[in-house]
Amino acid sequence: MVSDPVFEAPLRIAFVVLHTSPIDEPGTKDAGGMNVVVRAQAEHLAATGHTVELITRRQDSEAPSVVEIAPRLRLHTLDAGPARTIDKGDHEGLIDQFRARLEDLFQRLQVDIIHGEHWFSGIAALPVARALGIPFVQSFHSIAVDESEPLDAGERAESPGRLAGEAMLARESCGLVVISEAERDTVINRLGAAPECVFIVPPGVDADLFHPEADSVRERSRQRLVVAGRLHPLKGVDLAIRALGQIPAQQRPELIVVGSPPPDGTEYAESLVALCRELAVEADVRFVGAKTRVPLAEELRSADIVLMPSHSETFGLVSLEAAASGVPVIAYRSGGLRESVLDGRTGILVDTRDPAAWGRAILQLLNDEALRSRLAVQAREHAERMSWETSTVALLEVYRKKLDDQREQS
Repeated sequence: MVSDPVFEAPLRIAFVVLHTSPIDEPGTKDAGGMNVVVRAQAEHLAATGHTVELITRRQDSEAPSVVEIAPRLRLHTLDAGPARTIDKGDHEGLIDQFRARLEDLFQRLQVDIIHGEHWFSGIAALPVARALGIPFVQSFHSIAVDESEPLDAGERAESPGRLAGEAMLARESCGLVVISEAERDTVINRLGAAPECVFIVPPGVDADLFHPEADSVRERSRQRLVVAGRLHPLKGVDLAIRALGQIPAQQRPELIVVGSPPPDGTEYAESLVALCRELAVEADVRFVGAKTRVPLAEELRSADIVLMPSHSETFGLVSLEAAASGVPVIAYRSGGLRESVLDGRTGILVDTRDPAAWGRAILQLLNDEALRSRLAVQAREHAERMSWETSTVALLEVYRKKLDDQREQS
């Protein structure tokens, strides 16, 4: 009989997240799906008896050094660089300072395993873990591509060392935790990871927070599309706006854009506003800024369709949150979106970035209420099978395996 890792001896786990605090709201600063995943898994680990230490860089001079978020769950804020939000790419220059603070912290903290989140964190934490003889696992959350590669292959490196850094972490970490088959293939084929060291841990969704809207509260005279995410070129919000412009004015739904630009630039966000003017859809598009979790859930369940026009996603967590909200998704068939959106069951995958094709897909779904209803029901059923409890059990199995491997080698 295989033992349930939840009921084995509790572990002491450190999550290292250099460039963004795990408690930052997605859609603000550089917070996104990674923040949701890390915090949800940490909370569920702590709730099942494990001790979890979240470790990040100070971005606020007033923030306390240690905060107890919940029983057995603490956030440690380390000094490295200026105590303010900085451009994402500038964090590469702070890795050595952050590593020194990690070394000091781990003289006081006793942990069983260290988990690096994003490449900055891994480069800082891997040498510390090695020196202490602690198993180290790495999650990338997104993987960079060279400027010569299309955005469909991944996001641009925000600083010079990223491409080499990710490849080194793929080869040198004890284990790699990825979120989808698509990310697993990338880590193995592009970064050179050993297949036996790569473990898929799908995300979960809070199906109580993200739930369908009651029919009784839907009293809108106009259909609604929602797109949610950082206003960054990788997210492809421009495609959603161009698709809207392909729909005749008398049939055109409104488009709600949820999100804000990252700290390292507003140029793309400004270009979206200009695009709305160019296409004469200013009256049809509302930019509502970043939303915390509860208002985001309200926006998603108010939609008739959620759009995922990202060039690439390792998974696309918003698509799962939309599914839990009982809303079908139209997504670009790329990367992890091919797994998070079940084509013909929870939404529609579009094979092209042609705005006219996207406009046709939107109109087809808006005009077919029976299809929308069927996809909505199946989407909710799919999301209900993907809990954070299930995700956390899978993560614990990785940790247990790495600890067993270490014991066998010693």
